[in-house]
Amino acid sequence: MFEDKSFWNHDFLSISKHRLLSHYRNPNSKDDDIVLILAYLDNEIVGYMGVFIDQIILDNVETKIGWLTTWWVHPKKTFRLGVGRQILDTAYQINNGRVGISQFTKSAKRVYDKTGYFNTLKENHGVKAVLRSNLIFVIPKLYPKLSSLSPLLNFTDSFLNLFIDLKLDLQQKSLSRKLKNIQLEYLNKPDTEVLELIERYGKNDIAHKKEDYFEWLKAYYWVQEAPLLEFTNKDKYEFSIYDHQFNIYYIKVIKDSECIGFLVLQRRNNVCKLLFAYYDHTIHANIMADIIKLQCVRQNIREIICYDEAICDNFKKSNLFIYKTKKLKQSIISKAFEKTDFSDVKMNFGDGDCCFA
Repeated sequence: MFEDKSFWNHDFLSISKHRLLSHYRNPNSKDDDIVLILAYLDNEIVGYMGVFIDQIILDNVETKIGWLTTWWVHPKKTFRLGVGRQILDTAYQINNGRVGISQFTKSAKRVYDKTGYFNTLKENHGVKAVLRSNLIFVIPKLYPKLSSLSPLLNFTDSFLNLFIDLKLDLQQKSLSRKLKNIQLEYLNKPDTEVLELIERYGKNDIAHKKEDYFEWLKAYYWVQEAPLLEFTNKDKYEFSIYDHQFNIYYIKVIKDSECIGFLVLQRRNNVCKLLFAYYDHTIHANIMADIIKLQCVRQNIREIICYDEAICDNFKKSNLFIYKTKKLKQSIISKAFEKTDFSDVKMNFGDGDCCFA
């Protein structure tokens, strides 16, 4: 497929080259796993679905799952043909019914409910904590027709943030003082101490992340940084392919020569997401929260999205932010797993395919 020019020169992309390579390098994927389903009509591609292969643990048994990721059908060429449902059914069948979805739109949820395939896996409650004015992102998302006002929104953001940054400059000095006894290491992959920490605090996680997973995640981003974004083919793909800024940080936290925490942060432009956090929630939550806040202030981040309960509690009480809003992340899993009570399972923000875009 990599060498098939007709596939890559199609009117639209069914996947990006770097996302396909990431699937190929996935340590949990085997050679016979299917990671991309294509729908054809009259020998023409009219829809597709991506599948991320993972290993999860339910009732102390490790088993394979296909997390459904991208799902798209041509709006005109498939009108009333039920192609989208056929793609979903195919994904279900080729994975022996063992599929899940870790985040989705309301319209997609209605389709999932109609299939009768799924049970609720988790409803994670989190926080969006806003540090700076971000109208240029928020307004077009809520009101797409106003995207033409981007220059005005950008100017408004810049003007408001002149004053907000003065406030943040004073507050970051306070954060720095709180962390004066903390040392950080930015890693490419977890070292032995971090792996021990992950093992200790990740026992109830739905997926036990290992060294090879983190090494792979850092090496094969699904979103590539593209400073000259306007010259790329991003508009040919309905999902994430490039963006101005994208990075994932592995942060090892050390206090008194002891590793006390490991944070995995994703930065995409002006938004930061806490994907994973391994630490003692009863002792070190404030330290982890302050590290995240300080890094985000320094990086000119405008909003932080977090589902870690203890860190969210810190954010809710903090006067660092302009405002905070509630977030809900829904996850579903197929009935083929023959489990309905998932109260003993922890679902991190980064589980499923949420790390990648």
